[in-house]
Amino acid sequence: MKNLMKLTFLSLYAFFSFNAKVNGQGVNLSVDPIGVGVVGKMYNGATGSPYLSEDWSQGSVKLQDGTLYQGLNLKYDLIKDELIFSLDKNHAKAFMYPVKEFTIIEGNDKAVAHGRIFRNGFPAVDGNNEKSYYEVLADGKYQLLKRTSKDIVEERAPGATFATKQIKPTVRYYMTTPTGLVKVRKDKKGILAVLKDKSTEIAKFAENNNLSFKEDEDLAKLVTYYNSLN
Repeated sequence: MKNLMKLTFLSLYAFFSFNAKVNGQGVNLSVDPIGVGVVGKMYNGATGSPYLSEDWSQGSVKLQDGTLYQGLNLKYDLIKDELIFSLDKNHAKAFMYPVKEFTIIEGNDKAVAHGRIFRNGFPAVDGNNEKSYYEVLADGKYQLLKRTSKDIVEERAPGATFATKQIKPTVRYYMTTPTGLVKVRKDKKGILAVLKDKSTEIAKFAENNNLSFKEDEDLAKLVTYYNSLN
């Protein structure tokens, strides 16, 4: 009996010591995962995934105070606009302190150095606030930002008797400018209207390099080129 009590005490001591250690690093290791974006509990009955990627992805996280964590298992909940993590890829956990920026590397290619960068702290616009995360497609004086959100909507399919709950994405693009955050259309006219002081150079650069105004990667190259001209 004494050995059993001793073993129980040691197990609890090890758990709480580990928990305190990680909590001290700014990570919340709540034993109960309810409330941190578990699909079966939070979005029951809705078809589709609330996440940027259904699988856990490797990545890094920078907190508001500058603390940096690397090599974490991450998921980005686009309905709650919340980043969660897991130590074992089974139990979702929430961060104790505000996350300023995070990088997600999707798939198994860990050779990708940069991944996809998400950041908040931008001016409020279109119902978003300073805590809303945007994917940073191009950085610099003018930043090209992609805002992806998901909502639960009720729709009735053709021929169906009842409407069903669907999780659907909404994607918008913005650019930071000296006058604030500007919403842009993802086409040639929309992009050149924002970069109008160098529109001739941008159009020529796009033509010479066979770049599309409708592809994220190409748009990022165009904005990066624009920043190099200023």
